[in-house]
Amino acid sequence: MGMDDLLNQGPQEEAEEGAPAWMATFADLSTLLLTFFVLLLSFANMDVQKFREMLGSVKDAFGVQKETWGDYMARSQTPIEQMLEQAMQDQAQSEGQDQEQGASMQQFMSIVQALFQDLGGAAEVYMDDQGVTVRVEGKLLFPSGSADLRPEAAAVMDRIAALMNKYTFDLYILGHTDSVPIHTERFPSNWELSAARATAALRYLVEKGADPTRLVAVGFADSRPVAPNDTPEGRAKNRRVEFLFKNPESLPSGGYRPAGP
Repeated sequence: MGMDDLLNQGPQEEAEEGAPAWMATFADLSTLLLTFFVLLLSFANMDVQKFREMLGSVKDAFGVQKETWGDYMARSQTPIEQMLEQAMQDQAQSEGQDQEQGASMQQFMSIVQALFQDLGGAAEVYMDDQGVTVRVEGKLLFPSGSADLRPEAAAVMDRIAALMNKYTFDLYILGHTDSVPIHTERFPSNWELSAARATAALRYLVEKGADPTRLVAVGFADSRPVAPNDTPEGRAKNRRVEFLFKNPESLPSGGYRPAGP
């Protein structure tokens, strides 16, 4: 083919330069997918604690109150245990003593008073030679003529259980009634009723983890009144359950007491 033949041919097709156009779209898609999976990996390994602290800083910068997360755990798991821990700390600070060194009966009484103060007159705390006693109105624990604990009784019983689990005192549960006689198939007299109520309270404490070897349940019926039985108010005071945390020094040597822990 000569030079004239080449000149007489029509315009040749220009060769395409670079990669095909679809490669740009494919590259963009690949990059986006890579970014997506990198983000997923970063979220999966993210320190949630630091993220929340960072978020709190951002809120604070915009004038929003933040929630601070610290590296701590609550020493107690229930509100009752937290109340007991706070009462122990307050007493230790007021006395200038370490709560872990144990408490005298006077210190223990102050702790018990602080633990039950929000119940008002429904729970009375006092101390004598026998130990520290929590006297609870019967109506707060049991329905009339019954030895089945009310649901509301947990407000008292859980506090007694917390004390039993924290300290090593022996606990005497004393059931009392008024002088109005009772005669049912289950309770032929007030003796059975008072003993059944004390036993029901004991069983509740055992279920909450109290050491059964340090528990005693006693029924006194109406033999130990604290008020005259000739008025409704007096009878209401006599219908009670007493929780006596026994002073170790009051236990006679060789006398009866539950087995030690």
